[in-house]
Amino acid sequence: MKKLIYFTFFMTMLLGISSCNKNNNDIDKPKTGIESLQIPDGFLFETTTEIPLSIKLPTSVTLEQPYGRVDIYDNTPVEGGKLLYSAAFPQNGLLELSLSVPAATRFLYVTCFAGTVLVELNQQQTLKSGPLVIDFGDDMGFEPPMVTPELKTMMTGQPFGEKQTYRQNRSVVVNLIENGEFDVNDFGSISDWSSPMIADGRWYITSTLGSNHARQVQQAGEKFLRITSSPARYGGVAQLIPASPGDLITINANVKIIGNNNNISWLFLIARDGAGNSIGYYSLQTEGTSNNWRTRGFAANMPFGTTHVQVLLWNHIYGGTIEYDNIIVTGPVTDSDGDGVDDELDEYPNDSDRAFNVYYPNSEDFGTLAFEDLWPGKGDYDFNDLILDYQFKQVLNSGNQLVEFYLDYQVRAIGASLENGFAIEIPGVDPANIGSISGQILTESYASFNANGTEAGQSNAVIMLFDNAFSTMDAPLGGFGINTSPEAAYVEPVMRQMFVSLINPVSVQQTGFAPYNPFLIVDKTRGREVHLPGKTPTDLHDASYFGEWFDDSDPATGKYYQSEGNLPWAINIPVQFDYPIEKVDITNAYLNFGNWAESGGSLFPDWYKDLSGYRDASQIYQVPE
Repeated sequence: MKKLIYFTFFMTMLLGISSCNKNNNDIDKPKTGIESLQIPDGFLFETTTEIPLSIKLPTSVTLEQPYGRVDIYDNTPVEGGKLLYSAAFPQNGLLELSLSVPAATRFLYVTCFAGTVLVELNQQQTLKSGPLVIDFGDDMGFEPPMVTPELKTMMTGQPFGEKQTYRQNRSVVVNLIENGEFDVNDFGSISDWSSPMIADGRWYITSTLGSNHARQVQQAGEKFLRITSSPARYGGVAQLIPASPGDLITINANVKIIGNNNNISWLFLIARDGAGNSIGYYSLQTEGTSNNWRTRGFAANMPFGTTHVQVLLWNHIYGGTIEYDNIIVTGPVTDSDGDGVDDELDEYPNDSDRAFNVYYPNSEDFGTLAFEDLWPGKGDYDFNDLILDYQFKQVLNSGNQLVEFYLDYQVRAIGASLENGFAIEIPGVDPANIGSISGQILTESYASFNANGTEAGQSNAVIMLFDNAFSTMDAPLGGFGINTSPEAAYVEPVMRQMFVSLINPVSVQQTGFAPYNPFLIVDKTRGREVHLPGKTPTDLHDASYFGEWFDDSDPATGKYYQSEGNLPWAINIPVQFDYPIEKVDITNAYLNFGNWAESGGSLFPDWYKDLSGYRDASQIYQVPE
């Protein structure tokens, strides 16, 4: 019955097959749809942008090896932020990297043992404008609490509305502070910040404030600490915890200043010796009325002679309130494999060769590569000749080097009759450095391979996922309009996985970003490669195709895989793409695609989203019910 359905469909589609088997005699026909667009030179139809980051630790932190974990999200987790990247700090405490993120990304949320910060991105923030600097250690102070606000401090956090909670954001971290959420109304009293204390898990209020001006408050079911103005207008709340020389101690807290712009809050870590003497001061200042919760934090190594650390919430308050919640202090960690990443943050705690999983496009979503396959001829610009969904899981070590990667993918549609292959080139990786490959689907004989599964004759590692797209789906070879024509039978895509290991890890900045350099091989003709615009061909391409028919590639000027009007044959979408129906020009399905392209990407960078006024749903393929 299934074969009969396919046969009937193919017979009815013979007259329409010219969409993807035309002879390119129509190059001079009147331009409509995407062909009528005025595309600026140099625009590569990129839906992502590269953001260079420079993340600095406080100078008070000394690392003996790569250490800790930095997580970068596209928003705060409570706002649905998705994990984009993870890394460890190098020994010099300066993490420099670049991220490839959707061009429509508005925020980066960075969290590490030194603190958290939400950064609003400038849409013009690119490599050309220099790195985005996030400094967790600028102007770290070493002064004790004073009654005048003349401390050297560092500013790290930024306001972002509702506060983050320990359970939501730091649930895997062991908190050295007791009653950090002030759920228990248990306070003692001391004369001043320098008064002797014991490590008994209680918060001690300085007499300058007194219990009347530092107390537990419950509001809307949430308990927290509220500081109000005392006659002295200064004072603090402290707790003592055990510590040792060299311990890396971190503090994070939610702070809210309400009602008086002169109010100032400090978070302090004060190292004390066996006699109770203070031997080191580390602080972070927050000032100005914000009226919302801000997450603040920093880190410091404890000096020689340390036996305890006093955690002090110090205040200069002239009116209104200063409020605290979710005080989180961390200390020595367990690192079973000795790679510098503590077990609770290490995704491979017993494997020193592996530390983090880094996903692309992110930890939750698949991206889509969409191709026109008639290159160098002109296509119909429905971008559905091959629809390939993908998600990379790249495994990094604590040195932020690529060890191996997994590629989950599915061919979701084949809007063509040509039998096309698909491969990726990994720039800067020698083919001999690939240890093993599994999960390839190779049924043809037009390509040659090395013993490790890489393609032979290439200077960079080229890995072929499949040499015939039809072999990845339960569909007949040479079919037409698979999952692109509503009249045709629907074929359920098959999720597959490819695994690639490296012999020697390489820097992820060397390899570039996933999906690296993906390309289509047209109809089993090995030299006929279709790459994303601007991407260079592999060593086995046939240069005689350049400049033929509709193509305007010019290696001398660095122009690749674009027409004279700068149109592409492939696009990469950082989400799962809802592609047009067979023969529907993408500009008719996506109503802001043209505005985006003609603006060089500055307008409607999120043109592919399902937002009001963004698409004509009747022109987009729908999976039948």
